Amino acid sequence: MDPILLEQIKSLYSGIIKSPELLGGFDNNVFLFRDQNMVIKILDTEVYKKTNLLNEQEIINIMLQNGIKTPGLIPSKSGEFIELIKGEEKSFYVMAYSYVDGKVLTPDLKNKHFIKVWGKQLGKMHEITKLNNHEMRQNYLEWDHDIQASDFAKGQGRVIEEKWEKYMEQFSNLSKDKNNYGIVHHDLHNENMIIADKAMYVLDFGDVRKSWYVYDAVIPVFHFMENNRHRSSLEQHQIYHKFTTLFFEGYSEETVLSEDQMNLIPSFLDYRLLYSFLFFVNTFKGRKISPGVRKHLEKMQSRIANNVPFIPV
Repeated sequence: MDPILLEQIKSLYSGIIKSPELLGGFDNNVFLFRDQNMVIKILDTEVYKKTNLLNEQEIINIMLQNGIKTPGLIPSKSGEFIELIKGEEKSFYVMAYSYVDGKVLTPDLKNKHFIKVWGKQLGKMHEITKLNNHEMRQNYLEWDHDIQASDFAKGQGRVIEEKWEKYMEQFSNLSKDKNNYGIVHHDLHNENMIIADKAMYVLDFGDVRKSWYVYDAVIPVFHFMENNRHRSSLEQHQIYHKFTTLFFEGYSEETVLSEDQMNLIPSFLDYRLLYSFLFFVNTFKGRKISPGVRKHLEKMQSRIANNVPFIPV
C-alpha cells in the first residue's frame, strides 16, 4: 500500500499498528489489518461514485437486520462509514469492514450441502429486498448503468456486436415488476461466499443494483460452470444439472421464480458470457495484459463468435 495512503488510513481508524496484508480485489485494492480484524477497501473516486457506496452501506445494514451473515461496516473515529483520502495524483474513498476468517466456497460438488445453502441464501436475499423495498432510501442504479456506452461492444467483430445489440433489445423489453425485478447482489460467485464456523457469509455488495432476480441467480451458475470449463462435455453437462438442481432447491425454499423467469436462464447464461468478455475487454483497454489473460479472452471470444452452447448438449 502507498505509504501516503497508509498514514491517512491509520489516522482514520483506531488502533492500527501493523502494515496491512493484500487480500486482492479486482484492482488489488482490498487489504486486511489483522491486528484490528478489519478489512479496508480503497476505491478510486474517478471510478466509484459515492452514491454507489451509500447503496452498498444501506443494503448491508438491511441484510444484517434480516438475518443474512455478511461483514458489517466499521465506522471511522469520526463515525463515518465512507471516508475520503488523497494520494499524490488521485483521491480515494475508504470503507472498513469486519473481517471474517473463513474459507472461500470451492466451485465443485464435493459439499452438496453448501451448494443448497448458497441458493437458499440468495433466495432469502431476494425475498428481503422484495419485502423491504419501501424502506430503501437510496437511488439504486439500473441493470444496464455500466454498459450504456455506445462503444461497449464496438471493435469486437460483426457477430459479437450484433449479438450484443440483440440482447440489449431483448432485455429492454422484459417485464419489470416487484416479483421479478428488484435490488440484487449482482456478483454472488463462489469467491464471494465464505464458510466460517460452519456458517455461510456473503461478501462484497459493491455491485448492488436493480436487475432481474433470475439473472442474479444465473450469475452463481455461470461462474461455477466457468470454473469447471476444463472438464469434458459430458462432465460439464452432468455438473450443470447437479448444481442447478441443488442450488434452485435451496433458492425455492425462500422465494419463487416464475416459470417464465426460469425459461430465461439459457439466454441469461449466454448473455453473461458475452457481458463478461466485453467487461474485461473494456476494463483492460489501454493496459498491458498477461499472456494468460489474453489467451482466456481469446477463448471466450471464440466461444461467443462460434455460437458454442454454454452447456454442452
